Amino acid sequence: MSPSPFSSRPHLWRVAGVYGLAAVALWPVPVFGILHAEASAVLAGVGCLTAAVGAVGPFRSGAGVRALARVHLGALLVPVALLTLSLVWRPNCGYALGLALFLTVVPPSVLFGLGLAYAATGLGVRMPRVTLALAVLAIAGVGVAFDLGLHPQLFTYSHVFGGVLGPIYDEELAVRPGLFAAKAQTVLWALALVALGAWRRGGGRRETWLGGASLVALGVSILAAQPLGIVQTERGIQRVLSETVDLGPVVLHLDPETPGAERRRLADEALYRFETLSEHLGVRPDVPVAVYLYPDADTKAALIGSRITSVVPVWLPTPQIHMLADEVEASLGHEMVHVLAREFGMPVIKASPAVGLVEGLAVALEPPDGLPSPAALVTAGRAVEGDGLGDPAEAVRATMSPGGFWTARAGVAYTANGAFVGWLLDRFGAAPVREAYRTGRFDRSFGQSLAALATEWNRDLARLPVDPEAVAVAQWLFSRPSLFEVRCPHHVPADVRFARAGAEAWEAGEVGTARAAYERAVMANPFRVSALDGALRTRLATGGRATPDDFRRAEAIVDSLPDAAALVHLGDVRRLLGRDAEAAYRAAADSLAPVDALGRLILRQRAALTRDGLRLWLATPPDSVPDRLRVEAPVLAALRLSAADRPLEAWALARTWCPERLLAGLDSAEAAEAGRGLRLIQGTTAYRAGARTASARLYDGLDVAFADGGPRSLAALVRDRARRVAWRRSLAEPPPIFVDPTPAPDALAPCSDARRPVRRGGLRAP
Repeated sequence: MSPSPFSSRPHLWRVAGVYGLAAVALWPVPVFGILHAEASAVLAGVGCLTAAVGAVGPFRSGAGVRALARVHLGALLVPVALLTLSLVWRPNCGYALGLALFLTVVPPSVLFGLGLAYAATGLGVRMPRVTLALAVLAIAGVGVAFDLGLHPQLFTYSHVFGGVLGPIYDEELAVRPGLFAAKAQTVLWALALVALGAWRRGGGRRETWLGGASLVALGVSILAAQPLGIVQTERGIQRVLSETVDLGPVVLHLDPETPGAERRRLADEALYRFETLSEHLGVRPDVPVAVYLYPDADTKAALIGSRITSVVPVWLPTPQIHMLADEVEASLGHEMVHVLAREFGMPVIKASPAVGLVEGLAVALEPPDGLPSPAALVTAGRAVEGDGLGDPAEAVRATMSPGGFWTARAGVAYTANGAFVGWLLDRFGAAPVREAYRTGRFDRSFGQSLAALATEWNRDLARLPVDPEAVAVAQWLFSRPSLFEVRCPHHVPADVRFARAGAEAWEAGEVGTARAAYERAVMANPFRVSALDGALRTRLATGGRATPDDFRRAEAIVDSLPDAAALVHLGDVRRLLGRDAEAAYRAAADSLAPVDALGRLILRQRAALTRDGLRLWLATPPDSVPDRLRVEAPVLAALRLSAADRPLEAWALARTWCPERLLAGLDSAEAAEAGRGLRLIQGTTAYRAGARTASARLYDGLDVAFADGGPRSLAALVRDRARRVAWRRSLAEPPPIFVDPTPAPDALAPCSDARRPVRRGGLRAP
């Protein structure tokens, strides 16, 4: 390690030139053209390869490691400057985080490349540049294959390219402690390689000690890779999600603090979706499906690197699903299709090479959610003007490949392929779809090319009438930008983070903490409705009142963005201040999409609260329902109890509802729609409480009522829930967890006489 005899300036110019070209090449690429995680990964790979190949000549001529390290690390100022310059035409709201990530992941990769070159030249490797280039590529590929191919995780940390922090669909990156441990491991590898090169050059005791210490530290870090967070294992996840619910073909892994009622609800959903979808697809795995349900996004991010995005690593030896417990009813059916489809996926990866088929099949078979079907949305999207769906056939062709799918708008890619695969299933049956799924070859499976099939499907769509209920949903869905179109990818504004922290504290019953977080959110952005609403709730909960400032802020928001949330907040503030609120609540109801019948029902019930009742409703935490609210607002109270997984209490209220009294004062159309919504809520509440006979009676004929009176998309939801009741009643030996500890009354209670409220402004008056 003697001083370098070579001239560092020409080498510096060459290295800086390579880095500069790489940074300039990233400029026009969305997401990659700013100083953030994606650009850092590319530049780490470029830096590692440049150091490994470019340092061979200087090391052969006697250059020292320190001199070359100064050159290569100093040259990193060039890409930092160039990607900072891109701020002129491309905003980077997360610049500070991006710079921190760059400094964390790029220098270790450069040092690793230098270590490889120093060791290779010391060992006298033949054709060192070619050998090192191939070695760098191999190390990168093997590392990814080891991390993602053998472990249930969505992150990978690489000695070569720094790493990938999580899935592309997560808005907020998961910066885990394992990232820093992995980068320290990269530096240890660099030190060990330098020590090896120095030893081969006749180094003394110092180099021997350096190499030995580095190898010992490396050994410890490799053995402790899971505790350090460098990799994740199923056993490591199971230590956190230690509560197990064995349902036979499905095994749930839950947080040990999950309440019993929530466990029963999750188990019911998981087993029902497995049984119905496995029958539909005609496949049944030989081993149970492990469903890992995480209690919150932070826990999920810490364990597998994904905050929100559900993960189904179909390539692993055992079938498994990883998702948030709160998302089970919304998307477990979708993820279950993925895990079952691995039974007929292509070898090794156990999925389809056509990503559009992977997600299209899941969307086509996922259970109804109360929104229009994919076919109805695509048909409506054809009629929506502006930058949205475009030509459906072209959307399918463009998103069938991995690159096309992942760079497209999620609403377009998922919905168009879901409608297309649904059409394939209806037209050709499941067998050719399974074959196309396995091979990705449409011509072999259907006798027609993808382009021909998509064109024929598009012609069939053109003959379908546009569903008016689907237009607003389609307009919203297809206009949502992809990660490559958003102004500041991966950036979560401070007010959003504060409001999220406030919501978490509020749900945990930490009112003081929640109030402080919400007030910080309002200070950061006084126009975020969720922050204003949370600040108002927590102030009321701590003895405060609504103020004229609340009113001025609420009116200012409505003036700029009069959506339902802003109008409801304005109505709440007006009522708390003793002013007339009916116009605001009415405008909020009118602004809801035609399909949102339940939203209108809930809003009408909220509008019916008295001033004191509204104050009590807002000031009580989401798991608390005082007796007064159970009397004054039985619908809202039952919904809150149900959301808090207190099904018996929720049903005890819901079974006593008198539609004639609750809907008095509405016109005939409003009352009919609200009545259908009440029956749907009652049926769901009855089922969760174990009153399955009452649930079946409430669902009976309700699908026809929705099909005739609307929203029509709720008819499919009712049919799915009615089938679930029949399935549950058909179980000869239900799993032990399905046995309710306390039997629920299995019938509606007779209505009692009560004063009928009068109508005021089209909504029930208090």
